[in-house]
Amino acid sequence: MRMFLFLIATSVPALASAQQAVPPATASNAAADPEPVISDEPDIIVEGQRGLPGAVIGDIPPEQQLGPADIRSYGVSSVADLLTELAPQTTSGVGGPPVVLLNGKRIAGFREIRDIPTEAIARVDILAEEVALKYGYRADQKVINIVLRNRFRATTAEITDKIATEGGRNSPELELDLLTIRNGGRLQLHSEFQTAESLTESERNILAPVSTGTTASGGAVAFDQRPFRTLLPFTRQLQQNAVYARNFGDVSATFNGAIESSESKGLNGFPGATFLVPAASPFATGGQATSIAGVFGGAGFTPLAQNSRSITGHLGTTLNGAVSGWQWTLTGAYDHVDSRNFSETGLDSSAYQARIDAGDPTANPAGPFAPSDLGGSFYNRGSSISNDGKIDALVNGSPFSLPAGAVSTSVRLTGETIGFSSNSNRSGLIQSADVSRRRGNAQVTIDLPIASRSKGVLAGIGDLSINGNAAIEQLSDFGSLYTYGFGANWSPIEAVRIIGSVSDQDEAPSPQQLGNPVITTPNVRVFDYIAGTTATVTAITGGNPFLRADNRHVDKIGVTVKPLDKTDLTLTANYTRQRTDDPIAGFPTPTAAIEAAFPGRFIRDIAGNLTQLDTRPINYARTENSNIRWGINFSQPLKSKLQKQIEAYRAGKGPNPFEGMSIPGQRRRAAEGDRPAQPQGAPTSTEQTAPPPASGDTPPPPTGDGPPPAEGANGRGPGGPGGGGFRGPGGRGGRGGGGGRLQFAVYHTLHLTDSVLVANGGPRLDLLDGDAIGQNGGQPRNEVEVQAGYFNNGIGARLSGNYREGTRVNGGTVANPTPLNFGSLTTVDLRLFGDLGGQLEWVKAHPFLRGTRVSLSVDNLFNQRQRVTDATGTVPVSFQPSYLDPLGRTIRLSIRKLFF
Repeated sequence: MRMFLFLIATSVPALASAQQAVPPATASNAAADPEPVISDEPDIIVEGQRGLPGAVIGDIPPEQQLGPADIRSYGVSSVADLLTELAPQTTSGVGGPPVVLLNGKRIAGFREIRDIPTEAIARVDILAEEVALKYGYRADQKVINIVLRNRFRATTAEITDKIATEGGRNSPELELDLLTIRNGGRLQLHSEFQTAESLTESERNILAPVSTGTTASGGAVAFDQRPFRTLLPFTRQLQQNAVYARNFGDVSATFNGAIESSESKGLNGFPGATFLVPAASPFATGGQATSIAGVFGGAGFTPLAQNSRSITGHLGTTLNGAVSGWQWTLTGAYDHVDSRNFSETGLDSSAYQARIDAGDPTANPAGPFAPSDLGGSFYNRGSSISNDGKIDALVNGSPFSLPAGAVSTSVRLTGETIGFSSNSNRSGLIQSADVSRRRGNAQVTIDLPIASRSKGVLAGIGDLSINGNAAIEQLSDFGSLYTYGFGANWSPIEAVRIIGSVSDQDEAPSPQQLGNPVITTPNVRVFDYIAGTTATVTAITGGNPFLRADNRHVDKIGVTVKPLDKTDLTLTANYTRQRTDDPIAGFPTPTAAIEAAFPGRFIRDIAGNLTQLDTRPINYARTENSNIRWGINFSQPLKSKLQKQIEAYRAGKGPNPFEGMSIPGQRRRAAEGDRPAQPQGAPTSTEQTAPPPASGDTPPPPTGDGPPPAEGANGRGPGGPGGGGFRGPGGRGGRGGGGGRLQFAVYHTLHLTDSVLVANGGPRLDLLDGDAIGQNGGQPRNEVEVQAGYFNNGIGARLSGNYREGTRVNGGTVANPTPLNFGSLTTVDLRLFGDLGGQLEWVKAHPFLRGTRVSLSVDNLFNQRQRVTDATGTVPVSFQPSYLDPLGRTIRLSIRKLFF
């Protein structure tokens, strides 16, 4: 609570005074009506129409386009939340994250736009991977272009709490944000604090082997370690983010600074040791040498702790301009990360082993133990510091034209310097690593139009263009790496678009993969496929300095169909085939095939029990996979109650729905000499007795700041002044003005092939047929994502579901195959939300409700967890459902308020 109060006390004064930092509008700009550049509220959007404000370069239209009403229907708070909701639509065929643009231009980093409230967004375009090439990115990432309103001002406060229905792990969160957008200037200050309680094994009733411990009186007792082992650690995170943007003549500039701190604290149970008992010892069984395991728990002992802290700082800048018809973008970024880790790994039992070897009758290897019997603690300290500075220049334009249209080309130059150092101290064993890298990259792309319906060039085949790209990258530690690709974009008829591409890319491991500090974590439970049991091991993590660069080749063809002129229905299908040589990957699940290929990563005791596993990253020899991903996306406008009231008022059949409403900001504008904005359809003082307009014409947009209009207000209404905006002609794929939305989307991925060649001459693993490299089984052949949403009259509901087909893993040896069945898993998430400002009657009675939203989310609605069983139907200890998903079903309540 003290942290919450501190955050409020330090942030609110800054937010209250920061609005003065945004460059004021000039007199000429203030008088401009309507807006000439980016509309405030383009509730009507013509999908695929080029030339819209903030559109991307090139001739590839969006696969999907969202207007303000569509965005409101998702009921989310920020750009980051919106991208999470759009994940099914923005996942590429090879699984890469999307490229995010702002107003059709590159950004220095995601932090620059991450916290923007969704109310400030005028339009979202989702585009195919080939558009990424035009901005200097790889062609394996879809593109999301976010277009902001030209004017917006609001202070946002949101408080959230999340709990698990099975108990434990309370996660409160507080966010404060100020955003002002005005005539190309933008100022945003954002603060966020989040904490989460730890969750122990005892809170999930994990079944674990009983250990022998020590009572306060020194007697042996069955010892339950579950309260001292965390499934999820305690975490705490504080983020501060600031963005400032303005125009300097014809150049737009953005500056971004952020600092984040995080910490976590976990428990790994009590230490233990396996003592070798000679035959002469009084504790030997049957007079024969043996081994006995003991646990140092109970009186005087504390559980093993693992703590980590990190501080991240970021500075970024973006400059955009144009020269002689060519657009240029210059971005720069500097990132600093300082991470610290301390973990206790055990106690020194060598002196006690010496007493056992000497036949000391008081040295019982099974305990009880006293702290004085043992030496000091074993520990692991690790730290790393990363500094990354990068500058990136992009120029794009048209050097000449062909009969079918202008040739588009882009040139990108990148320079980067990376310094990464790490140190680890494992009980006196000191290791250090320093990775320094300098990187230069040059990339060129070209897009040639071949046929055009509109220009009458080879019109019989529709619209056709071809593109190519090539890049060379020079790394100080890996030499020269190369990338090339080519593709085609063909639209035989207006409703169909086919895109094909081929790419080949070299990629080096990151400095972190090479040089992360070596960390040992005790008491980690993994399934040992060779023994067919769950093993408790010491896991080693960190970097691998011997990693090689990989090479990835991708072939892709995709088709997008919009079959109905007046219905927002989109069908997409993509086929992707990928082959990667020397791919870099985390260490796979310890099957017999993996142990045979990497025997040095496994340590077993004399009885064959797995005791240590080195999980640092590796290179496979080759991976190959192919899949088909297809989907349907449907959206239907719904007429809201407010729209019906406005129509009735215009027809002279009903009262003015805005009668008696007080819109904040009008009095201030009147004092400044501006004419107060009127809600759509609301009569002015000279029109009180005049009949309402019958034509439905909309007055021009006002020049004030403020929130977007209320649902159904079409640019005016209780949302306050600042609405208005682009009025399109409707047309194919267009969206109506305001109102509600009914949405549905389903995406199915069919994995055709997925194999891994572990090493040259080594085993080839078929992840679709009995092999695995991940902890959650093989690769499901079928995966399905479903989304459905309803929003109208300020009330909304979102339902999302995910299905993964079950797999079977044969991970043992031929003599002992040890099959495991990983069951199919279906999870459903439900979110209900109410934008209280959309209820005019409520706002008239309680003006404070304007800009207020209440959300209730239930994740994993049916509390489903994957079930893993062996050949006998038994669930292995390490695959207990609460290990795979510690939280289960959670409930999240959020209250959000915008102060305009």
